[in-house]
Amino acid sequence: MQLHRARAEIEALGARLVLIGQATPRQAAHFRRRQGVELPVLADEARTTYKSAGAKKATFNELLGPKVLAKGMATSARYGVHQGRTIGHAAQLGGAMVVRQDGSVAWSHMSEDASDNAEPAEIIAALRAA
Repeated sequence: MQLHRARAEIEALGARLVLIGQATPRQAAHFRRRQGVELPVLADEARTTYKSAGAKKATFNELLGPKVLAKGMATSARYGVHQGRTIGHAAQLGGAMVVRQDGSVAWSHMSEDASDNAEPAEIIAALRAA
């Protein structure tokens, strides 16, 4: 949701924001409607893009350790966003990437645990640098 809120600034830099979820096309469409996200959400049920990007599967502590839970509660309180039903592999972590038009990766941030997400400001700085 934070990225969705930063969409205008990201697009002003000439970039296009696309989300990839480990879901079926039907589940991705439902996510868009439920969350009110006006972004393309690509469905990758086989998690091929996750594997190609180097996204890892978390250990128990990387999913539910004290640091992860504390940050999750703080983020939930701050933004009013709550974890819904998990679709796909529950331990699959994600990331964020800036991909140039030629397909090369200009910048990436792969999550080390469930609380490790790139901030929109980091992504915007990477776009400016690319």
